[in-house]
Amino acid sequence: MNRKSLIIMILAIILSIALGVGGTLGAQKFIFKTSDNSSEILKNSAKKAKSSGPLLPIGEFTVNLQGGAFLKTNITVQVIDAEAEAVLQEKDAFLKDRVITVLSNKSLNDVQTQAARERLRQELLTQLNEVADDCLTDVLFISMVYQ
Repeated sequence: MNRKSLIIMILAIILSIALGVGGTLGAQKFIFKTSDNSSEILKNSAKKAKSSGPLLPIGEFTVNLQGGAFLKTNITVQVIDAEAEAVLQEKDAFLKDRVITVLSNKSLNDVQTQAARERLRQELLTQLNEVADDCLTDVLFISMVYQ
């Protein structure tokens, strides 16, 4: 191979690499827009987490599930503000009663999968907000053991 064809081959390889990298970056920026959307979503979720209210532990619950299994879980709720937290501490017995009522009407299938736990979380949030006058924003399962 002569020197001229070697230089042309090296330039062709460099040009191919530059076009490939440039095309990939251009496609990500203008066609897929993944980097902009994902960073914006992360910023919004971080703002939401920072603006969240105080956490109020409800307690540890051990209940018999439908079908003979049992569930032991520790639940904490997120409250909209400190004033609502003080009011809800007075309603502690009513909140615990509602949790036990909801949990004891569930079967093992209603707590085993991630999707089932998310449905349970939403149901508990709805039921507890009936007692808490819509002062709760989230239900957190601190621990969960079932058998």
